[in-house]
Amino acid sequence: MKDYLIIGHGLAGAVLAHSLTEKNHSVMVIDQPNENHSSTVAAGLYNPITGRQMVKTWLADEIFSMLEPFYRKLEQHLDAIFLQAIGIYRPFVNQEEQNDWDIKQSDEKFSPFISFIRKKHHPEYQLDDPFGGIQLKPAGFLQIPKLLQSSKEKLLHQASYLEEEYDETRLVVASNHVEYNGETYRKLIYANGTRALNTNLFGWVPLRPVKGEILRGKLDKPLKTILNRGVFILPTDTGLVRVGSNYQHHFEDILPSNKGQEEITRKLESLLHEPIEIVDSVAGVRPATKDRRPIIGKHPEYEHIYLFNGFGSKGVSLIPFFTDKFLTYLSDETPLMEEVNITRYYKAYPSK
Repeated sequence: MKDYLIIGHGLAGAVLAHSLTEKNHSVMVIDQPNENHSSTVAAGLYNPITGRQMVKTWLADEIFSMLEPFYRKLEQHLDAIFLQAIGIYRPFVNQEEQNDWDIKQSDEKFSPFISFIRKKHHPEYQLDDPFGGIQLKPAGFLQIPKLLQSSKEKLLHQASYLEEEYDETRLVVASNHVEYNGETYRKLIYANGTRALNTNLFGWVPLRPVKGEILRGKLDKPLKTILNRGVFILPTDTGLVRVGSNYQHHFEDILPSNKGQEEITRKLESLLHEPIEIVDSVAGVRPATKDRRPIIGKHPEYEHIYLFNGFGSKGVSLIPFFTDKFLTYLSDETPLMEEVNITRYYKAYPSK
C-alpha cells in the first residue's frame, strides 16, 4: 500500500509529489499531459508587485521570502536547472508613480522587493518608459516544462508515475483508503487543475477556467530581465522571447486565436518599440477561482480524499507556500487558512 495517489502532474502535482517523498511518504502520480496542459504552456512568472496599481501581491512577505530557496532545493532534488531569477523591469506610467516608488525605497514594507529605480529611459531597450521604471525582486520565471520533465523522470525511476488518462470509474473508495487499478492507497489528492471539474468527487467545486494565450517571437537583442507592463516579455533558452498574456473568461475552445494574438500584439507595441517577428502562439486554461484564492482541503464526505487546486495565474508563487501548509495539515490537521480552505464551498456540495 502506498501513502498517496496524486491525480495530475502539472506544477501543483509535481511539487506536491516531491515534497511528500522528501518526507518519506510513498506516492503514485497519474497524469496524461497534452499540448494544452496549463502548466506546460504557462510563462511561469513570479512577481511580488502586480496589477495596474502596482500593489504587493497577496501574502507577498511570507511567500517571496521562501520562494527562490524552495525551487533551488527542488532543482537539487531533481538534478535540473529551471529557476530563472532575472528580475522584472516595470516602466512607470507617469511622474507621480516614479515619485511614489522613490519614497517607498526607504519603506521596509516595500524595500525588500526593490532592486533599484531608474528615473530615466532604460538605455538597453527601446521602451515606452520616459519616466524610467522599477527593477523588482525577487522576481523571474520558472521553466515549468523543464521542471515537469525532470520530475517525471525522477518519479518514473521511483516507479511512482503512470502516464495515462485518469478514469474515476475505476476508483474504489473504501472507509479508510482508496483502490485504483488494483492498487491500494491511504489517501487520494486531486491536483489536476480544471480537469477536477470532470470528476464526481470534485465536479461541484466552483473552479473558473480562464484561458490565456502567449506568443513566441524573435527579438534581435537578448533580454537580461523580464519586461512587464500590460504584457510581459521574457527570454527563452531557444533565443526567442515569449510575450503574453491575456485573460479570457468566456471561450469556445482552447486553441490560440487571432483575437488573442491581436490583443497581445497591440499591448506589446505600446511597451516595446523594437521589431519582434511573431513565430507562433500557444494557449492554455488556468484553474482560477472567483475569489482568486486556491481551494485546498478535505472532501466534505471522505476523510482521506483531498483537493489541491485553484492556483490560477500565480501558481509559481503560491504553490511552494501552500504545499508547506498542506503537508502540515495532512500530517497533523493543523487548520488551513480560511481564505483557501475548501470548507468555504461545502454548501455547494450536492446532498444525497
